[in-house]
Amino acid sequence: MTQKKLEIIGPYTPEHEGPFCTRDGRPVRILCRDMKGDFPIAGAVYHAGALGKEAVCSYDPEGWATKAKVDHPYDLMNAREVPVAREFWVNEYSWGFGPLMASYEGARQKRDLGQYIRTIHVREVLPGEGE
Repeated sequence: MTQKKLEIIGPYTPEHEGPFCTRDGRPVRILCRDMKGDFPIAGAVYHAGALGKEAVCSYDPEGWATKAKVDHPYDLMNAREVPVAREFWVNEYSWGFGPLMASYEGARQKRDLGQYIRTIHVREVLPGEGE
């Protein structure tokens, strides 16, 4: 299955149904848009420092994360999902191929030198590429 990433398509607008991300590219799940106060939008933001964890951020009606309304890494942005080609490495042996590895270094460490031929880099071809 092709992996996907978020691409910013513009500043936050209430009409956009999602997905959303921060200005610095982290995914945001909108939790609500009707909190009381100056920052009525609440979103769960992927926290880069804590693997797999989220933090709650609040935004004003235009998606700004601060009252200063200057570009900030946490600002809310409209996004869209775009496919990302997967890459992996596989060792070729005289008897066939070994398991797929996520990194070149991993493949090189797992090779059996007795029957090893080479390490092959494989990249997924996305629809519309190579035509």
